[in-house]
Amino acid sequence: MRIEEIVSGIKEVAPLPKAYIRIQELVNDPSSSFHDVTEVISNDPGLTSRVLRIANSAYMGLVTKCDTISRAVQVLGLNQVHDLALASAAVGSLTRMESKALDIYDFWRRSIYCASVSRLLARKVKHRAADRLFVGGLLHDVGSLVLAYKDPLLYSELLAASKRGKIPLATIEREQLGFDYAAISAELMTQWQLPADLREAVRCHTGNLSLAPPENWRDTAIIHVGAVVSRAAMWHSDDDEPVPDFDPVATQLVDLSDAFVEELMIEADAIVVEAMSLLLPDLKGRGPGKRTELSVA
Repeated sequence: MRIEEIVSGIKEVAPLPKAYIRIQELVNDPSSSFHDVTEVISNDPGLTSRVLRIANSAYMGLVTKCDTISRAVQVLGLNQVHDLALASAAVGSLTRMESKALDIYDFWRRSIYCASVSRLLARKVKHRAADRLFVGGLLHDVGSLVLAYKDPLLYSELLAASKRGKIPLATIEREQLGFDYAAISAELMTQWQLPADLREAVRCHTGNLSLAPPENWRDTAIIHVGAVVSRAAMWHSDDDEPVPDFDPVATQLVDLSDAFVEELMIEADAIVVEAMSLLLPDLKGRGPGKRTELSVA
């Protein structure tokens, strides 16, 4: 089975809203203005509500309350508003896909945990576009959702092999399929026409980071760390998917230590519940995992 076969038709099942696509065009157009973006968002009541809810949340930590979209665009800037709109649009579209082979609550909690850790880590290392990496973390695992939706039996067999052999799922997928969930995620992001640097960071976060273009190494390392930490945080028992080891190149790029990881997890624990309620207010499920031990060394 090829990646293109797996992703075929998903864009029709889970299309990005027209409002977001227009925002994407405006952000990429040097001649566009704040007013143009404000008008597009304001004409979509659902998007307006979601963007304002996120902008005014404790998660964003703004000192000034944004009571209008024009104020949010002024305070946050075009790129950050674009990233908030993308996160909201992607989650809204992907929730249309359901599969009995995958626990949707655990999937979204792990994805949002990864997104939160990626954003926190980006800010701590003073890296650019922390909110863009939140989106990367949010979408890093959508390949699992796509595979579980398109071929639930295959996904279940791969996950069972991962648990049985105590081998991370991405490794099992590469051995049996020739690619992993990250490659599927990146293919969907390509069909959605999302930024190339974000796609490549997602595509390469599970394997050799050197496969990413050098200018994307740090982005890739940040999403890699987020993915590993989120799996450790969501771990419940030995029956769960094994947690991958940290890539030593990634840990060097962000100067990671055991104490730093613990600090990230404590901060992520404090914000992931709010992030879940902002992006998926109606989704209910079991509580957080008991965690497994993580070590950078």
